[in-house]
Amino acid sequence: MGYLTRLDIVANIFQICILVVIIAKTIKLTINTKTKALPFFFALAMSGYLLSSLYWIAYDVLDPDTRMPMACNEIAENAMILLLCAGLETILKDKRKIAKEIVFAVLFIGANIALWIAWTGEWFQDILFGIPYIYFFWLLIRGLLSRRVLSRKELWFAALASIIILTMQIPLLTIKGNVFEVTKVTCFMLMLALGAWLGIMSFRRKDFFLASTFFLSTELSMFLSIGIYYYLSLLENIIAQLIMFSLLKKELATDG
Repeated sequence: MGYLTRLDIVANIFQICILVVIIAKTIKLTINTKTKALPFFFALAMSGYLLSSLYWIAYDVLDPDTRMPMACNEIAENAMILLLCAGLETILKDKRKIAKEIVFAVLFIGANIALWIAWTGEWFQDILFGIPYIYFFWLLIRGLLSRRVLSRKELWFAALASIIILTMQIPLLTIKGNVFEVTKVTCFMLMLALGAWLGIMSFRRKDFFLASTFFLSTELSMFLSIGIYYYLSLLENIIAQLIMFSLLKKELATDG
């Protein structure tokens, strides 16, 4: 078992410990509040994420140092995304079923899916399991716009930074040598910086939709990262989970 596989196991165990605490406290919150839909769906979503992490550990132990094929963890992660969507639907004030924002959601997540396919060659898996992320991102855009939690300049900053990061991923598919290393480091540092900015804004603005956007950002970063950058993105992902949980009470009080 290689060093990275052992590190992966340790990272997943750490994440599981955090998720267990979040799930337990969210269940308690569900019992003690009148508005139960959001914490209920959130607890189920985090339970799906927990199952995915448990599967990763089992796979790393049984078949270490090999790439995982299409497996149960993908189903668990998609369940997590769809359950988060169900929770967000309960607090979304913008009830439009068709909106122009879906075009950007399709193009942006579609570009991510294209990069996943370019890296893995797994067309069916990446397209099938990427579709829920389109709906998730669409809900987040609608929530951010309806709540006006970010200014227009901040929204443009986040959008342009995301597009730049995706664009920088393209040459990584073909270039080699020093140019590859410089581009890779720059791209991954920008990804981490964007995630950190969203995390700080989530903490300051104390909005559940913004925290969920931070969470999605870390998920997409993890999918496109390798080595130490993956584990840094995972750390941001865990922080996003904690911020989302910390904002549940505020969201319920506001909704009530």
